[in-house]
Parts: sequence; structure tokens; C-alpha cells
Amino acid sequence: MPHSFETIRDEATGAVQFYLSRLYHLVTTDLEPFQAAERSVVGGILAEEMGLGKTLEVIGLVALHRREPSLERTTVIEKGEELLGTGATLIVTPDSLREQWVSEIQRHAPHLKVKYYAGRRHAKFDTEDDLRADLASQDIVITTYPTLSSEVHYATKPPERSRRQERKYERLGSPLTKMSWWRVCLDEAQMIESGITGAAAVAKLLPRINAWVVTGTPVKNDVKDLFGLLCFLHYEPYASCAHIWRDLTDSHKDLFRSLFGNIALRHTKQLVRHELSLPPQKRFVITLPFTAVEEQYYSELFRNMAKACAMDVDGAPLNNDWSLDIYETDMRTWLNRLRQAALHPEIVQRRGNGRKLGPMRTVDEVLDAMLEQSDNDIRTELRAVLHARLVRGQMLENGPRVKEALEIWQNVKKHASSLVDECRLEVGVSLKELRASRQASSPNENQADEADAGSSGDGDLDEAEDAIINSRVGEARSRLRHALEVLHKATFFCANAYFQIKSNLDLTDPDSEDFERLQQLENAEYDEAQKIRREILSEAHGKAMSLINRLERQARTQDFAEIPELVSSSVRGLESAPTLETLEELYGVLNDQANLIDEWREAVIQLLSQTLIDEEAEVENTGEEFTDSTKTQEDIIVYVQALRAVVADRQDAISGLENALIKHETRVAVATAEEGDGPAPEKLLALHQLRQGAKPSSERHGSLRRAIVELRAIASRLTDTTGGRAGAEREIVNRQIRGIQANITAQTKAATALEREIDRFTSAMNARVEYYRQLQAVSDSVAPYEGSKDEQAVIGCMAGEEQHRKKLDSANAKHRYLLNLKEAGTQSNEPRLCIICQSNFITGVLTVCGHQFCKDCMRQWYRAHHNCPMCKRQLRLTELHDITLKPRELKLHEDTATSASHEANKGRAVNSNGIYSQFSSEKLSQINNMELTGVSFGTKVDSIVRHIMWLRESDPGAKSIIFTQYRSFLSILGAAFNRYKIGYSSIDQPTGIQRFQDAGIEVFMLHGRAQSSGLNLVNASHVFLCEPLMHTALELQAIARVDRIGQKNETTVWLYLIEGSVEESIYNLSVKRRIEHMGKDSKGKIKASAFEVAEPTLEAANTLELEQASLTRLMSKDRNAGEAVEAADLWECLFGRVTRRTTTSAAVDLVNDE
Repeated sequence: MPHSFETIRDEATGAVQFYLSRLYHLVTTDLEPFQAAERSVVGGILAEEMGLGKTLEVIGLVALHRREPSLERTTVIEKGEELLGTGATLIVTPDSLREQWVSEIQRHAPHLKVKYYAGRRHAKFDTEDDLRADLASQDIVITTYPTLSSEVHYATKPPERSRRQERKYERLGSPLTKMSWWRVCLDEAQMIESGITGAAAVAKLLPRINAWVVTGTPVKNDVKDLFGLLCFLHYEPYASCAHIWRDLTDSHKDLFRSLFGNIALRHTKQLVRHELSLPPQKRFVITLPFTAVEEQYYSELFRNMAKACAMDVDGAPLNNDWSLDIYETDMRTWLNRLRQAALHPEIVQRRGNGRKLGPMRTVDEVLDAMLEQSDNDIRTELRAVLHARLVRGQMLENGPRVKEALEIWQNVKKHASSLVDECRLEVGVSLKELRASRQASSPNENQADEADAGSSGDGDLDEAEDAIINSRVGEARSRLRHALEVLHKATFFCANAYFQIKSNLDLTDPDSEDFERLQQLENAEYDEAQKIRREILSEAHGKAMSLINRLERQARTQDFAEIPELVSSSVRGLESAPTLETLEELYGVLNDQANLIDEWREAVIQLLSQTLIDEEAEVENTGEEFTDSTKTQEDIIVYVQALRAVVADRQDAISGLENALIKHETRVAVATAEEGDGPAPEKLLALHQLRQGAKPSSERHGSLRRAIVELRAIASRLTDTTGGRAGAEREIVNRQIRGIQANITAQTKAATALEREIDRFTSAMNARVEYYRQLQAVSDSVAPYEGSKDEQAVIGCMAGEEQHRKKLDSANAKHRYLLNLKEAGTQSNEPRLCIICQSNFITGVLTVCGHQFCKDCMRQWYRAHHNCPMCKRQLRLTELHDITLKPRELKLHEDTATSASHEANKGRAVNSNGIYSQFSSEKLSQINNMELTGVSFGTKVDSIVRHIMWLRESDPGAKSIIFTQYRSFLSILGAAFNRYKIGYSSIDQPTGIQRFQDAGIEVFMLHGRAQSSGLNLVNASHVFLCEPLMHTALELQAIARVDRIGQKNETTVWLYLIEGSVEESIYNLSVKRRIEHMGKDSKGKIKASAFEVAEPTLEAANTLELEQASLTRLMSKDRNAGEAVEAADLWECLFGRVTRRTTTSAAVDLVNDE
């Protein structure tokens, strides 16, 4: 009985009346067409679980089931086409598995002839028949999916078109579609599951007797993925009737099950365990602590995460309307960053600050970057504190409390002066480094001076190093400028205070010595403030004066672009006379325009050469310098704009091409000026009127280019004679054309030079504007305080100041800790001795003065004394920094995750024959004690390196696979492997898989986005999982590379995770899910022995995980991110490791409700 049909019999006689298919919506009495369709499907779907030898099964099938020799090398007629019959099997495989197929065939069936077909374009045969004959003589022909896709245009016939003549050349076809293959196998056939790709289109066209689909993961997203496989198998009517396929998958699941039960073959490891002799596999999970530097970096990142997601560090929402929908994206982004930070801080920093290029930074270099950032934070908070104090002083001036304001400002000035001295020293050190670097790269060149410190340097200087040092110089100068601004304000306010005290008759007698002293102090402070202001403005002033001086030098030597005078020729012919008369008039207009340009250019130079206001010491500043210079600046702007417009007019008159951009800008500027807005509107309108008067008319005068066109037309009309009037006229016209062309060349050159001059005018104008802008900003910074000055405002100001001071204290404590880490070096994680209790401690407190104590002792001490037990320095609570000194050690992690629905098993550790096994503490100690010389690459990278070096000694010749979800982490591992001479290859390298066979290659690196299905790496016996994964199917993809038929050695899986990080939460949640799978059968029902964690149970859980996983959706769409995490799991991943407090229950309930 064909599939989906049932027999309908007469109730009375029992005779067959008809056959009914509810799936096809069909009633028939003839089943032969449907039986024939099913008989035509020869082959099926080979869907063995990963590692059960699908490749060997196919090779065995090829060797044992051969085509009848009489049918080989014969012509076969199929669908009206003549095909070459062959006994060969065509195997289509991903490009990464091509070499693996060849090596497996040579190893297990060396008598079979194998050929790789690289495509029609790469075939080296004289004729197509020779190519087909060569392929037909093979036992196996291997090609790849990219090759199959490229054959799509050769495989399909071109559409028939009516032609006047016969086609001269016969279009070449694909030999793959002109042969009757004995068998076609699609390896990793999930690559054509959609049925609409180029490879899928060609696969369906391949003539064959037997068709096999080979895949360990036939379903990637859902059951609809199987449609492409049925299309390849030519299983009708499903392959051609989409509505029947939809009905089958949506409404007839029993028929779906029976259909694929007939054409698909699948075994799991659990089913055939009694037939397999796979070596045992052990699994170990190893926890390790952060280094102190990584701990500090991760903790800071975690606090930033909590703040960005509106939660405290325990995961409790900070507002009542907190919703997962609002913060889901932020939580997912931060989870990804924290997971990357647990691997290495550099992964986060490279993406965060755009450092995609450049050398990978070590932990010491990361610490340097953290110190630099910490130093910037300290300076920022210090400036905020000083600014708050300056404002508080302004609230107290102009009244009886002016002396109190003076005291505040003098204190700020003292701190600002120290800050300026530090910044000057930094600038000097940075400049010294820059000069030394340039001298080292170009010893024959003169050293760079301070004025050139920001330049690009010598060409031979390493660009990366030069950029880094230049950025340091720029940052140092920026910090110096900020410090000078604070110092200028404090100094200026002190002068104001002296003036107010001096002028207040209640405080100072005008005839007293105090009056004179205050007068002197006032003048001294104002003079000092002016010097500071000049230093602040020195860079902008220097740039402006450099450009102005250049213009003045050009003006003295009249080194400006000269506009040649246009002179018309008096020799004219009869026919060319009208054109030349118009041209003569145009020459006159352009000459007048040139005079206007010279006049405007001179005006611009005079305006730009005016003295900058603040450079004359005898001129008293009004505080409105920017306002006073506005008219001059506006005049410069409109003159430059007018010059651009008139030069554009000139170019138009020369070439006939209009500058649309200049035209638009001019039209907008004029319209704005007519409304009384914009810079110097009256002046702009006046200049525009002059420009219009000097502008040639395009209709009346045309252009020089148009004159040439008209003259060439006249020359072409004249007869080609050497004598007579026509010949003379022709000679005159040609002479005029040459003269006009010479004028066009000269005028275009002059106009281009004018445009360059206008650009220089613009640069000088912008430099002047920037100088006055900065000058006005400095003046505004010392403007009188306009806010409220009552007692409440003063109290509010003091509260803000206190808040910034606390942040400053915390920043200083953190910076002290980072300096302590740098000083301690490799010993930074070693336990320290507390001088109070005389015992070693791991969790402690570091004071801002650099002393360390255990946390309990310091807590008790601080309750009684607010000072340092060592140096007696007064301390505030914000000046104490919590530290954790975890010694470098590897520990086995005990699994305690269980199903929440089985309270009786709550807290029960997974036994030794379960997911993860026990491991000798002595061996862990041996791994931990492997000595690494040189820089540290981070705790996880260093531990993996130590482990591989330990394997060299404990398991000589062993090879390992390293798997991570982040491709970027592999580059960091590669740098460490290069440093310690560990040979490695990678899935991303073109010949990485082949190189892994070399004896000198110990490690093969694999990442989550690699297409590794079907990859056979049984020469490896160790798998390192760099981080725990939520989706077990991802790590099983890596483990299955070694745990498969052909493996001769015992295999080991090593999972590394960082304690105290989100990795612990993710690991616990993952184990919990796997235990839940262990308690279910393939139909999702709970077994009675749900918690018997034995090897068969684990294999069943793994199989269930792979079957239920949507492989294409396991990884995030963001190529820089890792695996996709469900929204409901985000909170648990971020905060699951934190001891839950009562206040966090609201967050958990809220997430669960979502």
C-alpha cells in the first residue's frame, strides 16, 4: 500500500471499493502511479549520530554494491538525453571535508580509484567527451558544494530563442549532468536543506540510479528543513507539491513519522553502545581564580553592568518599574562582555575602543592601560572638586564673607599649582620619549622640538609607535590645559577678592598699609592670571599667528596669484567677426572682474593681519574680546565667501561649467542676509551687488569654451583651400582658436591658484575664530556667578563637592591598589601578612597610603580609629579599597545543579561516573606548577598553556582540540602558543586541518562559528573547552570531533571556568539543563530514574540535546558575540552565582513573569 493510502471496503460484501489518501485529498481505484513513484526512490537518508562512522558506511556501500559492468561506459537515454553510464559514485561534500574523504578512502579502501572534480573551468581536457570518460573511469568522484553551485549555469539548458542563423558555438555543459551516476551522495546535506540554493538546484538535476543524503544533523531549525532532502531524492509528490508537504508537517504527524521511518536510517551511540568499542571518555571541569589585575578589571566591568541595567550588584532592581523588556538588550550585551572578560580583558577592550589592529596586549599592558584610565579618573574628579570649591567661593564673595571666599580660592590655587606642575612634568617626559623615538628611527635627523611634537614625524618611524607616543603627548597637553584653566580661575578670583577686600571700607582703610599691600597683591594676581591665560591660548595663538605671518610675508613680496590680462586680437575675418566681438566684450568684463578680485583680496589680507587682541600687554582686556572681534571676523567671512563666488563666476566664464555648490551656498547666504541674519548682512549684500555687476552674462557673453566651439564650427564650414578668402579666413580662425585656448589654460591656472589662496584665507580665518572662541571661553569661565547665593544653595554646593570628594577618594584608593599590583608583579596574588593579627589573609583592605590588612581586623580598627594602623594617616571610609588575593591554583569544580522539581535530590553532587569525573589533586598541582617564563597572557590562557605543556610530559605525542565560542580569543591563544613554542593550526587556516596531521602540531583551534560538522579529528585525544556554554549542542560539536569511530585512545574533555564570574552561573545552569535531559526519554517524558547519571544516560541526554537544538540559532546574529542566550536566562546567567538576598526576590519574580 503506498504511503498515506487506506483501503475503503464495502460494509456488506467487504470488497474493495476505492483507496483514500487524506493527505492528498484523493480517492482512486488505481494505485499504480503512486507505487511507481515510491519504487523510483532508491536510496535514502543516512542520519547516524555524529561519530558513528557515516563516512565508513558510505565507503563500504561503494565497495560492496557495484553497478553491473554491462551497464558501465554505455549510452543511457534518460528523459530524452543521451547520458554516459558509469559505475562511479559522486560524493558532494563541504570543502573543509574534501581531503578527509580522500584520506579515509585511501586508508580503508585503497583499491578504489578516487578523483577530485574542481569544476568545469578547471578541467584540463581537450574535449568534453574526454572529461566525461575520465570521470566515468573512477570509482569515486569527489566534488564540493561551492563547485556544485558554480556549475549551475553549465547544468541548465539556455532558453530557446529564434535566431537568424545557427548558433556558431555549442554552449558547454556540466559533465556532472551528462553522466548517469550509479550513486550520488550528499555529505553534510543540511547545507542544501532549503532546496533553493545553487548547489541544491544542481544536485536535483544530477542523473543517478541511487541517491543518498548523509547528515548527522538532518534538522537545523525545524522539520521543514527536510523538504530540501526530499527534493534531492525526487520523492514525489512531496518534492513538487508544496501544499502536500505543508499538510504532512502540519496536520499528519503520524504519516510524517512513518514516511521518514521508511527512508531514513539513524542510530545513536546509546542504541549501538553494545556494538561499539569506543575508548572511554573522561570529563573534568577545572576552576581557577582571576589574577588580581583581571579581578579588578572584571569587578569594575560588573559594576558598570549593574549600573547600566538599573540593578545593584546583587541583581535587585533599583526602580519599581524595572522590566526585562526594557533592559534585555543591555543585559545581553553586558553578559557577552563579561564572558569575554573572563577569557581575557583584551577581547572586550579591542571592541570597546576600536583596537581591532595592533599587537595583542599582555596582562601587564592591560594593567598599564587601567592605571592610565584610573589616573584620568582621578584628575577628572579632582577638577570637579576644585570647580565645586571655586563656585562655593563665588557664592560667598561680594559680601561680608569675601575673606572666607579668598581662603577657599587660595586653597584651590595651591592644589591647582601642584596639578599644573605634575602635568608639565608629564608633558616633558612625553616629549622626551617622542624625541628619543624619532632620533632612534632617524639618527641623522634633528630632534623634534616642542612646536613639532604633534607632527607626523619622520617617514621611517614606525607608524604605530609614533601614533601611540603622539597620543600621549596630546593627552598630556590636554591635561595640562585643563589644570591651567582651574589655576587661571583660582588666580583671577583671588585678584577679585583682593579688590573687593581693598574696596570695602568696612574691611580696609584706603590710607592704610593694608590697602597698598592688597593693591600689590591684586595687580600681581591679575598679571599672573594674564600669563596663565596666554599659556592656555598659546597653541591657538601660535597656529593663528603662523598663518597670519605667512600671509604678511606674501603681502610684502606680493607673492600672490597673478591674473593675466586678457587682450583680444585685432585680426578678424568676415565670418568670425561677430564671435570675436562678443569675446572682446567678455575679455573686458573679466579684466574688470580681476581688478575687483585684487581689491577684495587686499581687503581680506588687511583684515586677517590685524593684531590679535590679547597679545598686547598694555591693552586692558574688557572680558568681551570675542564680541569686540565679531565685526572683523564677520567681515572676513563675507569677503571670503564673496571671493569664492566671484572666482566660481570666473571659472564659469572660462569653461562654461557652473559650480552648483557655490551657487547654492551663495543663494542661501544672500537670502539669509536679506532677512537681516547671518554674518555682516549689509556688507554681504553690498559685495553681492558688486559681484553681480562684475559677473559676465552667460547669455550675452557666453564663455571662452563656447567661443572655441563657434570658431571650430566656422572653420569646418570653410572649404579646405590654401588660397583665396576662404583660406585666409580659415587661417585667422585657427590662429584665434590657438590664442583663446592659451588664454583658457592661463586663466584656469590662475583661478586654481586663487582657490588655493582662498583656502589659506579660510584656514587663517578659522584659526583667528578659534583663538577668539577660546579667549572668550576663558573670559566666560571667570564671569560673575549668576545663580542663587543663599545658604541653601551653599549647602547644596557643599553636598555636591562632598560627593565628588568621595569619588576622588575611591579613585585614589583604586589607583593605589593598581600601583600595588604593578609593584608586586607576579607575586600580586600571593597571600599577605596582616600586622594586626599576624596571620596571612586572602580577603583584605588596602588603604590609600598603600598599607594592607585583613578585612576583619581593619573593620574593627576603623570603628575605634579613623586612621591607618601603620602610618597613622587620617582615613575616610572611601579611601579603603577591598582587595582579594587569590593564590594561583587549579581546583576541581563540584556539580550541585539539580532539577528544581526533585527536592529530594537537591544539593546532591553528580557522581564520579556522571557528567564530570574526579581528577587527582596531585596532577592538578603538577599542571599548576609548570613554569612559564616571560609575560602573562591572563589566568585562563596561562593555565591552558601550562596544561598543554604538562600533557607533553604526561601524555607524550598527544594532540588537543581547543574550542571557544569567540573567534577573537583564538588569536590571543595563538600569541601565547607562539611565545611558548606550541605548534598549532586553526579551522580558519586554509590548510589547518591537513597541518594538524603533522607531528609538530599539538593543538587544533576551533570556534563556535566554524562549520565543523563531519570533521574527523580522531588523532586528537584531548578537548579543551575554554568556557562553559548554555547550549550543550555547541560543545558536543567539538567533542564529537574526537569521540567517534576510529578513535584508538582514551579521550578527555577539560572545561575551564573562572570562579566568581558569570561562567559559574552559566555552568550551573547548563548542568541543570543536562540533568533535566537525563531524566527524559526521546519523547520528553520523565523517567523514573531521572538522576542516575551513568554514561548511557549521559549519551542519551547528549543525543536529545542535539536533536532538540536549532543549530543555526545557537549563535548570536552579532558576529562579534557568542552564543545566543534566551531572555529568561539572562538574569540567572548574570547574577546566579551571587548569594540571593531577600531584596532580590522581586527581580527573580519579575523575570519569571516575563
